[in-house]
Amino acid sequence: MKKFLFVMFLGGMSTGASAGYQFIPYYGNNPFLFCTLGVPQDCWFPISKELGTYGVSNWYCFNPVSATLFATVCPQAFAGAAMKSATMSVKDPADASP
Repeated sequence: MKKFLFVMFLGGMSTGASAGYQFIPYYGNNPFLFCTLGVPQDCWFPISKELGTYGVSNWYCFNPVSATLFATVCPQAFAGAAMKSATMSVKDPADASP
């Protein structure tokens, strides 16, 4: 019984570890190149790899399969690079108090 539970535990761990991986059939499964260059022959280009947004250059030859893969994979691959908001605070040196 203990062996069975141990095998089930290991099987559950391997399934959870591979849940985030998705094969990219472009650029030799390289997510950096795929998310940076997009797939020009499928008539779309990346706008923001961090957010997964893309633009369509020609609707006639547009391939939604590769574009959907981009929108799914790239935000996960570059999750730490996305900024929620761009705020900046600048202090005036004349207002500095000692």
